Amino acid sequence: MSTERGVRIAAHPAEAIVPGAYLTDEVVRTVLERQCCRCAGCNVPLTAGSTHFDLREPVICGGSRTSKNFLALCPFCHQNQMRRIRRWLAGHRHK
Repeated sequence: MSTERGVRIAAHPAEAIVPGAYLTDEVVRTVLERQCCRCAGCNVPLTAGSTHFDLREPVICGGSRTSKNFLALCPFCHQNQMRRIRRWLAGHRHK
């Protein structure tokens, strides 16, 4: 990663940080191409209106907001992913 005028420039597009929760068209395209337009959970074909994007490893758990950490999921798998993360976080909160 190099810097130019205080702006971080990734050496590879998959390492570029995606600011906040906003996904650019380029990141969406990269993730969908990597997954061949199929859900990362169940392999069902994804459509533009029903695709959810989530982080493979949440930021709170040390994950990065880079395109290589994003997953494209169908609504069902996204719901299951969120449920697993909530359970995991709840288990760690009480330790």
